[in-house]
Amino acid sequence: MNRHLKFLLKALPFSLLAAGAAWYATSRYEIGIDPQKNTCLDWRVFLIDRYDQDVKRDAIYAFRSTQMEPFFRNGTKVIKYVRGVPGDRVIVTPERVTINGEAQGQGVLLAKRLGKPASRYRRDEIVPADQLWFMGTSLDSFDSRYWGYVSKVDVLGRAYPIW
Repeated sequence: MNRHLKFLLKALPFSLLAAGAAWYATSRYEIGIDPQKNTCLDWRVFLIDRYDQDVKRDAIYAFRSTQMEPFFRNGTKVIKYVRGVPGDRVIVTPERVTINGEAQGQGVLLAKRLGKPASRYRRDEIVPADQLWFMGTSLDSFDSRYWGYVSKVDVLGRAYPIW
C-alpha cells in the first residue's frame, strides 16, 4: 500500500471526528453581540447555548424580538435577564418594579423618551403560562416594562457572558 493511501486511511477517522465536533459546536452554540451604544447588561459579547431551553429565573437568555419596534426590528436577537416566570406577580409603577415583592429596578424612566405617560406602563399582574418577563440592569434598559412578556417559544437559549 502506498504511503499516501496509508496516511489518508489514518487521517480519515480524525477528520470525521473533527468535522463532527465542528458541526455539533456550530449547531449548539452561537455568539451574541450587543450592538447598542448603551448596553443594558454589564457585557457586550455572549456565548448562546441553543440547546439550553430550560429557563430559570435570574439567568441570562437570548430571544427573538417580536414587539419591540421601532427600537428593534422583529426577529432581532436580544439578550437580557429573565426576572419573571409563569406565576410570578409583577408590579410596575412609575417609581419601581417589583416581582413577588422584591425590587427589581426603578420605574419606567424611558416613558418620556418613548413619548408616553409613565402611567401607561403601570401594571399589577401575574406572568401568564408560557411567558417570561425580561429586564436589563441599566436604568435605561428597554425591556418588559415597556413591551411586556416574551413567549417561551421565542427563547433562543441561555446566554453566557464572555466579555
